[in-house]
Amino acid sequence: MIRRKPHHKEKAAMRASLSIRIGLTALWLAAASPALAADDGRTAIDLPPDVRVAFLEEMRTHMGSLDGVIQLLSSGDIKGAGTLARKEMAIGRGKGFGRYMTPEFREIGFGFHRAADDFARIAERLPDKPDSAGWAELMGGLAAITTHCNACHGAFRLK
Repeated sequence: MIRRKPHHKEKAAMRASLSIRIGLTALWLAAASPALAADDGRTAIDLPPDVRVAFLEEMRTHMGSLDGVIQLLSSGDIKGAGTLARKEMAIGRGKGFGRYMTPEFREIGFGFHRAADDFARIAERLPDKPDSAGWAELMGGLAAITTHCNACHGAFRLK
């Protein structure tokens, strides 16, 4: 039997399906394992209920923006990726949540926003078709953003 390679739209649909399955599995694990929170070594942040809802929505917005940046990069739209990073994740987008957070949390958050701004500056400066050194610099900028995401999510949790 001869197998054809999937079309890029089919690949995108398969990736989306996989992402949905992973997300649902993670949601199930979180709901099915309340005892894990008691053993969680991360610092618990206690927010007022209305602030908690808004903060979680902002974190989901950051994840969506980061996904958008990656999708733009994968399509070759470097300038668009930089513009989105600056518009949605860079400094100046804060909603005042820092006043509820520990100094360590705030520093990671500021680092995230600075990394997004640095990424946008790299994207602005690079040509539309960068060489391998340009791509490496761009990916390093993207890694700086996700490093802050991982640092914060690894160190803190909401009560």
